[in-house]
Amino acid sequence: MSKESIKRQIEGYKRDIDRQKSSIALCREDMAKIRIRKSRDAETYSRRLTTANSTAQKHSIRAQKKRDWDRYSRDLQRERDKISKCREKSKDYREDIKRCRERIKRLK
Repeated sequence: MSKESIKRQIEGYKRDIDRQKSSIALCREDMAKIRIRKSRDAETYSRRLTTANSTAQKHSIRAQKKRDWDRYSRDLQRERDKISKCREKSKDYREDIKRCRERIKRLK
């Protein structure tokens, strides 16, 4: 391979890293939205519990709240996993760039 083709390959890897960074930013935005929905639901559940008429109704509300909190937890964990995968890919791209630069040095 020529030096120019290796340099173009490096530029492609850099664009891939930038895409991973934007994916991470999107995941963080999604996490913020999930947290906002959770806080709004917390207020809703608080109001519902105070206005509940019977003990059975309160148990039902608490059970629903628990299911929702588990769902929020899964959603947040899913976003964290996406972020860690993006970071791993970026790390791999950086290693590829390093190997390309070493190949350029050998060509000199």
